[in-house]
Amino acid sequence: MKEDTFAKLIVLDALVEAEIGYLLEFTPPSVELFREEMVARISDLVDEIDVLDSVAAARVYDSIVDFLAELPDDPEGIVESAARFRRSVDRIVDRGIDRRDLASASTWAVVLHELLDELADEYHLAIGAGEEVQPRTFARVETLLARSRQAADRMLWDAAESDEQIVNDMDRLTFAVRHRRIHPTSADFLIRSLQRNAARYRPSTLTRIGSFVVRQLLRSDGSRRQSRPPPRGTGAGRAGRSRK
Repeated sequence: MKEDTFAKLIVLDALVEAEIGYLLEFTPPSVELFREEMVARISDLVDEIDVLDSVAAARVYDSIVDFLAELPDDPEGIVESAARFRRSVDRIVDRGIDRRDLASASTWAVVLHELLDELADEYHLAIGAGEEVQPRTFARVETLLARSRQAADRMLWDAAESDEQIVNDMDRLTFAVRHRRIHPTSADFLIRSLQRNAARYRPSTLTRIGSFVVRQLLRSDGSRRQSRPPPRGTGAGRAGRSRK
């Protein structure tokens, strides 16, 4: 699984969490309508995952179908269904991504960039032209903001050194969006600034090519070792001569 696929799975999980939070807090009049609107919101994201990794997309699609089919009306059942969906996403990630990649600052830089892109889009929808906050959309903003903070912390934790500028940028964005509800254009400026500062942690094309070449060389070397005949004097060689 590539970093881009992993990042989109994180975004998907965040959006589902936000939707469940809205369902529990506001109790919409129609659960069926809630399901339809939720599917409409995440369907494009699932399609994007499918372009990157069809296997991961098929698994996450099955998880979403099961989640929505089992979604009950009572709060405890809703929470349990959400927890099962979260575990299913975790299993998809465990199957697809190497632990070394999961502990890499570059992986979390990609995740942070993807979360911030989604945050910018949702914030424009949440505030609206008249700056009237839309509760359901702002719930997604809140969750994406919290996940962005987690991704930034994880990126800096796994990096060789901390970056005070990114920490400050994340603090400013959090206060501006969560507490001040600034204009979406101003929020865009803060988000793009944070993305630019975090870009140096993202994997470069040369890094990806280098990693691919190293993996191919290691595989080739391993194949040569397996196919190489045993040296003279080994047990296998003596056994071969004794049969003659």
